[in-house]
Amino acid sequence: MTDQVPTEYVRFRGESYVLLSADKALFSLWDHDIHPEDTDSSNWAGFVAHFDINDERLYLDYLTVGHTPPARKRIHRTWHQERSESDALMDEALGDYTLPPLNGVEATDAGMGYWHYQDINLALDYTGTLTLSPNSGANGQNYLELAFEKGRVVSCKTIAAPVSDDASSITTDGFSPDSDWYNLDNDPDIDPPQQP
Repeated sequence: MTDQVPTEYVRFRGESYVLLSADKALFSLWDHDIHPEDTDSSNWAGFVAHFDINDERLYLDYLTVGHTPPARKRIHRTWHQERSESDALMDEALGDYTLPPLNGVEATDAGMGYWHYQDINLALDYTGTLTLSPNSGANGQNYLELAFEKGRVVSCKTIAAPVSDDASSITTDGFSPDSDWYNLDNDPDIDPPQQP
């Protein structure tokens, strides 16, 4: 399975963070008639949003959306000068959905099936708590917990990152590049698990 990219980032006091959790969605694309598509296996959500906190106020700053305009219309524009009756029927069936402006900002084609909105500056009326992780992704770094009331930061506290019990964090010693990988069954230093 393809690893998923984080879909929501928050910039706070000059630092970038990944949004780990929120009491509820910060922003609904669907409420703004934006319908993301999963055009990439690393982003099944079909969007990436960047939020900014300026003067303790929460804004949507940047949005990338997976969107494929109706393919039939694209092909028609490049291959044909005339439209046939079947072209018109196909176009009607596919629809003519285009991404709407967002806070007065038009989406522009970013390529590879993505469209982006830049410098949106849309104030959000979020009330709830956010948990943020440093963007660097380094293990063991503390998280930030921000509480909002009607889009304004009302509290900020640092919380300890949870200790991972994930097996991927376990390091092993004892195997070296010189190990005889084909003869592990005969290695007296490796005991197989015993049945009770």
